Amino acid sequence: MYLNFIEKKNDFLRAARRTYESGIQTGTGGNLSVRLDDHCMLVKPSGFSYGACSEENLTVTDFSGKLMHGIYQPTRESVLHGNLYNRFPDIGGIVHVHSPYAILASLHYDQVELVTMHSALKLRESIPVIDVKTQAVEAQELYKVFHTFENNPSLSAFILRGHGIVAIGKTAEKAGQTAELIEETAMIFWEDEKMKYMKNS
Repeated sequence: MYLNFIEKKNDFLRAARRTYESGIQTGTGGNLSVRLDDHCMLVKPSGFSYGACSEENLTVTDFSGKLMHGIYQPTRESVLHGNLYNRFPDIGGIVHVHSPYAILASLHYDQVELVTMHSALKLRESIPVIDVKTQAVEAQELYKVFHTFENNPSLSAFILRGHGIVAIGKTAEKAGQTAELIEETAMIFWEDEKMKYMKNS
């Protein structure tokens, strides 16, 4: 049990550091979590940047977002993360970032096409855009997320329109790598669409 927690904690901290160093999330935005068991998760505390995540501010909640360990308020996206863990037992980590090209593409398209060989190989499915009414996905709109994953079992992420990427993985570190690849793909997709428009105008 203890060794399992150490492994999960290290995954959380690696993912936080990698996401911070990649530069795809600025300020204190975005959120990150790691499944600990079938009832609780490690989450990024609210108001902390990815770069500021450390052993000193580890925050544990149950899947409803209720604080179980720590002194800091958990991310308000805990409800989304907890419901994803509860619904899909294979998810081990979740990374959410407000990366600019993914957001830009989501304002104009309903999915980000896998325009590179690398993204097609790694992601396999175009990344869908989901519309929700509030910044945090409220309980009454979770069905949109569930429906998206249940209809596309190999899907590794979605984009909240105007908000950013939500990537899943066996580990948080893997989810973070997926988020990076989606942002890179969204940039190339956007620039490619722009070039097509310029040629045809």
